[in-house]
Amino acid sequence: MPLEGLRRKRNAYAGLTWLAFVATAISLARNATAVTIDGPAVAVGAVAALGFLVIAIMAQSRFGSLVVIEHLLLWGGSALLIGNLGLRLYLYPLGPEAASAVITSLLWLPLLFVFSTIAFDGDTSLRYSAALLVLLVLVTLPYGLTSGGALFVAPGLGVMLQAYGASAVLIVALYHFADLHQRMAAMEETARTMRHLANTDALTGLANRRQAEEHLARELRRAERYGRVFSLVMVDIDHFKELNDRFGHQAGDAVLVELAQRLSGLVRASDTIARWGGEEFLLLAPETRLEDARRLAENVRGHVGDQVLAERFEVTVSLGVASYRPGDTVASLVARADAALYLAKRGGRNQVRVEIVPAPV
Repeated sequence: MPLEGLRRKRNAYAGLTWLAFVATAISLARNATAVTIDGPAVAVGAVAALGFLVIAIMAQSRFGSLVVIEHLLLWGGSALLIGNLGLRLYLYPLGPEAASAVITSLLWLPLLFVFSTIAFDGDTSLRYSAALLVLLVLVTLPYGLTSGGALFVAPGLGVMLQAYGASAVLIVALYHFADLHQRMAAMEETARTMRHLANTDALTGLANRRQAEEHLARELRRAERYGRVFSLVMVDIDHFKELNDRFGHQAGDAVLVELAQRLSGLVRASDTIARWGGEEFLLLAPETRLEDARRLAENVRGHVGDQVLAERFEVTVSLGVASYRPGDTVASLVARADAALYLAKRGGRNQVRVEIVPAPV
């Protein structure tokens, strides 16, 4: 889980345990000052309040890992509920108030199963929930087998068997829910990975041609609908074939990777830099007019020409600039930027050329 998610989880545990501590302390105070003191309620309440206080302090002070806190919450809560059941069933007369407390404990038990599913992975949660159910059976079944009395409606054994069955069904349902959630999360992660691979150039880590075309199409729609402007810069490494032939493809790849990093550092966060193909890169600059795009291209050209790439290669780039015109398509805009790039190559390389803008009629 990401660090921010772990921090939110810890804060949630801290908040909930502080609330539980306050509620338990209030309940404990009421029971302790009642006319007829309920011994088990006071004992369980005191232990619960102390436990919630310790866990709340651990969560808020960052003392103790989340794993420890989650185990304390699960098994501490389990010990309180099952301990309360044991006290009520075996050590105190099972009158109407005590029977009500037993049923209340059984109703709270599903919350522990749900918490186990949320806090732990599917298999661990299944093991913990099954162990909790076994503890419940071990504590309560002897009473159900030996008691001929009734818990209000059904004989003691009948109530216990219903509780066991309902708990088992809930555990299985939660396990399948957790398993389905994990499968969906894995599928979503796989889909994100596949989208990243499909839209990323494997060598440079930049957007690939496919993603660049998608960004171009989106900017065209924005420009058509809202009357916005954007520009396109095609960047081509000069004499790259000679560099590859002389020093090998590994050297050429190193130059491409470092140039991609340098270009990424020169553009705005809103710009898109992509590897268009081979030694050619595309720079998409939203909200940028032709003259501003030309200055951006000159900045790129000058920066690259002043640097040594891959520790030993001095390279230059030629750039062609074009800006959106009403009625443009992706193909027409790229064609004009390519034509400007061709003029830069023909003109001697290491220069910027801007598309030929038709004179106003």
